[in-house]
Amino acid sequence: MLKYNYVFFNVADAKTRKKDPNGYNAICVKDLEDMEGVQVVSYPLDYAPYIVRWLFAVHHTPKINKIIKLPFKKAWYPHYFKAKFKEKKPICFVISGTYLPVEYLRYLKKKYPDAKFVKIHRDLVSLWWKLNPSFTPEIVKEIFDLSFAYDEEEAKQLGWSHFNEFESKIDVPISPEYPLSDVFFAGRVKDRFPKLLEIYDVLTKQGLRCNYYLMGVPKEKRVQLPGIEYAERSMSYSEMLYRSVNSRCILEVNQAGAVGYTSRFLEAVLFNKRLLTDNRSIKNSKFYNPKNICCFNHAEELDAAFVLNEEPVEYYYGGEFSPVNLIKQIDEELLRIGEEKDGGK
Repeated sequence: MLKYNYVFFNVADAKTRKKDPNGYNAICVKDLEDMEGVQVVSYPLDYAPYIVRWLFAVHHTPKINKIIKLPFKKAWYPHYFKAKFKEKKPICFVISGTYLPVEYLRYLKKKYPDAKFVKIHRDLVSLWWKLNPSFTPEIVKEIFDLSFAYDEEEAKQLGWSHFNEFESKIDVPISPEYPLSDVFFAGRVKDRFPKLLEIYDVLTKQGLRCNYYLMGVPKEKRVQLPGIEYAERSMSYSEMLYRSVNSRCILEVNQAGAVGYTSRFLEAVLFNKRLLTDNRSIKNSKFYNPKNICCFNHAEELDAAFVLNEEPVEYYYGGEFSPVNLIKQIDEELLRIGEEKDGGK
């Protein structure tokens, strides 16, 4: 039994003011849709008619507000979401999305004085601070009762709680043309492009078919090679899962400094796929098995025999990465903090 009712402000998958059921973030929290006492908010006013959402979007358009700061934005605050809970309990706001300004969170704290506020970081906290300078460490301390980082090292450095990445498991069909590729990678390249090309070179020389779907590569740096697709925007996450499930093996290359679980690792476990990864911390996972997961430091270590192995892969996944577990973890930590405060009186 949860102590709180939860409003989970998710990350919006599109800027069209229309829910995208095939989007990454929508799929990740799908298990929460049927969880008693939890309400997922995709973006402000996600329940409202399109015309209302359109007016909200126009009012908050960055291009317009750079020219002239439109007034009365706070008039929208009472309408960002509608609470729909069967049982009356204090509310806990879980902030995953980055579209909520500091002023709105202060408004919520005033309107719901008994509420708790939790921030979760599904990317590096250092990157989030660069992109959201208004959330200074002082403001984070002021607003949030708990902060969670997916990266264990950052969590230790900041003295925050750590959580494992989460994803809901959905049904993904097997292609009649399976396998579509031997090794699949998709993502924004960030600082990983040279290493991805090196891995591609090693694997293709061993006769493997690689399929890369890469975003964020400047046109002048794009190397045209068979199986490499360059894109300006993400494919739908349902399509990405389809390619992952229908490849022999998934490739994971972490951005520099990151050691937390990524979506590629979760996908491998959820769908029983082999994984090539440079994240050696995965060896500490209960799911690690060298028959299924190859941890490497350098591309030269990779062997096609691992990818082409026909033995069945089984991680014996039991729902460990469901977002339901994150809500339960938050509830337990809030309860612990409350007991510590009561004990200190």
